[in-house]
Formats: sequence, structure tokens, C-alpha cells
Amino acid sequence: MPQYFSERGKSHLEVIERIKSKYGDRANIQFHKTIPAPGIMGLFGKVNFEYRGYLRNVNETRAVQRSRDDESRAAILAANGKNIPPVRTISETAAVDLHASGSEEQIGEVLKELRDLKGQLAVSASTPPAEPFPVLAELSELMDENDFDKAYTSSILNALRNKFSAADLENRELVQHEAAVMIAGSVSYFQQEITEGPRIFILVGPTGVGKTTTIAKLAAVNGLSGKKAAVRIITVDSFRIGARAQVETYGEIMGIPVNAVDDYDELRKQIALSSDADLILVDTIGKSPRDESRIEEMRELLSACGETAEVHLALSATTKTSDLKQIMTRFKSFRYRSVILTKLDETTRIGNLVSALSDSETPLSYLTDGQSVPVDIAVASPLRLLSRLKGLEYRLAELEEQYPAADLTAAWR
Repeated sequence: MPQYFSERGKSHLEVIERIKSKYGDRANIQFHKTIPAPGIMGLFGKVNFEYRGYLRNVNETRAVQRSRDDESRAAILAANGKNIPPVRTISETAAVDLHASGSEEQIGEVLKELRDLKGQLAVSASTPPAEPFPVLAELSELMDENDFDKAYTSSILNALRNKFSAADLENRELVQHEAAVMIAGSVSYFQQEITEGPRIFILVGPTGVGKTTTIAKLAAVNGLSGKKAAVRIITVDSFRIGARAQVETYGEIMGIPVNAVDDYDELRKQIALSSDADLILVDTIGKSPRDESRIEEMRELLSACGETAEVHLALSATTKTSDLKQIMTRFKSFRYRSVILTKLDETTRIGNLVSALSDSETPLSYLTDGQSVPVDIAVASPLRLLSRLKGLEYRLAELEEQYPAADLTAAWR
């Protein structure tokens, strides 16, 4: 009676290597499949791959080895322009005198060819199978064009496979719409907590991401809109004269008080003096994510704002994928509550940003896409995020009803 085996791993290569290590040539793989692991509502969990098969008996194993040896020998001889000898049995092969075939140099060449062939076979065995559903293959390419992380794309595709039947997976409209819903639902959106006293909103982030302009936009939509909240701006970016002048100019135009501080005591004093305000916006000097000591200094200074202060991280949509996670990790000490995506008008691909937000489970609060104050800012919403993706098709009216979003700047347009 044949002996069966089943092995799982995080990649095709890992499972195949484990099978080769444990069972060698006796293993005969019959089929494989993907096994989704738990994630958020069944989505975005890690994927495992399962391979099953049976172990060959001794005679079958010998036959496989003999066939493999004959194929390798034939390929080597053909590459060297020699005739292919008739197939030998194992005992006949063992009886061949290696010295009769040529010099030590020739033997070395033969061994090198064998090693190269072995490497090619290993690469071939580890290559994942092609996507059997053309609609999913097209979606995978589309997500790659939008710069989504490969693990994120794999999670979406596996979730679709689990949700739909084989017949439904041939329905392009259905699959793409559901993919859009899954992408929208993979990111959380910031909800403001109601607190006593003024709301203290601190914006941190690397140099050059547009923090000062974003602060001005938030001041305008809150201080100049219909509700006309009492707004104050505090800047700790007094080291850069240009940046300080910029925010003071914005404040003067909008009639919103602006104060600059240099240290902990001054910041604490200005927070106390602004206790009658509805909203206190704190602009900070940009910090390189590699400068950990300066980031820590800024965090200690901002602690003067008190425990109820909200810290938000500004990220440019043009940030390279390799830098994105590093920035989010380095600024974690600020305990930021959300991410504000800036400069969306300067890129056409945001899949890497969506992937990072989903992976870190960090809420998204605002989107900005230009320099105009206050027009180029919007509350982050699923539909506004989806509208930034190229080529993805979905039923717009249905999603507009499902994901309504406030318009901050309608009065200025």
C-alpha cells in the first residue's frame, strides 16, 4: 500500500525543498494548493502552500534515478557534439571506466554540466504555476502597475478565490468591483475623538512633505468655513526663516494668530495661552528618518502639548517604497494617530501607500493634492482612495452610496 505525504510552507520553494530534503527521489508530487491563513475578516492573512503526494517504492525510485541520469548524460554529450549511447542499466553504468572517456579535464567539464543541469531543474521546480483564471491574472498585472506590494496583491487574489466560484472568477466586472471593495476596506479611516478643551493637532514628518502648507489648509477649512472655529497656529520650525515666514503669511491672510516657539517651556506657555481656542495646529520642523536623536528631541519638546494632543504623520505620495516603512517605523515614537497623504498630484501610483497603511493598520485622515489653500485638501475616504488607482473598474454609484464623504472645500469651489 503506498505511503502518502503532505507538506506546507510559506512559499512554493520552501515546500519543495522540504520534500526533497525529507523524501528525496522517493517523493512523487501529485498536486498542490494555497491555504489561506487567518487575517482581518479572512483577508490579508499570510498564505501557505500545501503539496501532497506519495512515496515511490524502491524499484520506482531506481527507475526515476536511472532516467534522470540518462537524460543528463544525453544532454551533456549532445552539447559536446557526441553520439548518445544506448541506455544502460545501473550495473552497466557502474562498470564504465571513467578514464576511458578522456582526460581529467573532460571529466571536470562533465561534472560542471551536471551541476548546471541540476540547478536548472531546481529553478524549474520552484517556479509557481501560472494563474489559471485570466481575470485574476489581469487584476494581478493591474495591481502591479499601481505599485501594490506583492504580498498585498496575493492576499486580495486569494480572498477572491475563496469568495467566488470558478464560474464567477470568469466575470471581470464582478471580480474587479469586489477587489475595489476589498482594497477600500483594507484601510481604516481616522475618527476624531471628542475631548474637553481645545483640540491640539500636531503634524510631524520628514522634510519636504508639505507639512506647513497642510497646516494652512486645515486652518482655513476650520477657521474660515461656515462654523468658523477659533483656530491658533504654533510653529516650532523657527530655525528655518523661510518656513516661519510662510506660515506667518498664511496666518495674516486668514486672520489666524501664529506664534513661534523654540523650546519646551515656550510651547507649554503658548498652549496654555490658547486655551480659549477650538483648534490648535502645531507645525513642526522636518526630520530625517535616519536622524534618531533629533527625532527624539522633537518628541520630548512636543510632550509639552499634553496627553490629549493628537499627533499625525505627513507622508508624501511620492515616497519610495523602500523608504516608506522606514519613515513610518522611525516616527512611531510619536504615537501618531493617523497618516495624511500629501502631494497626490505628483504621482500616479499609490498602491505601495495602500499596502503600507493596510499592513501597519494605521488610519488615514486627509488627502492633499496641490498647493492651493484651502482647496487642495479632502477628508480621506474609501472612494477618494480608489479614485487614485489606475485601471480598476467598479460600480461608482453603488460605492458612493456605500461610502459617503464630507466635502471640506465646497464653499471655495
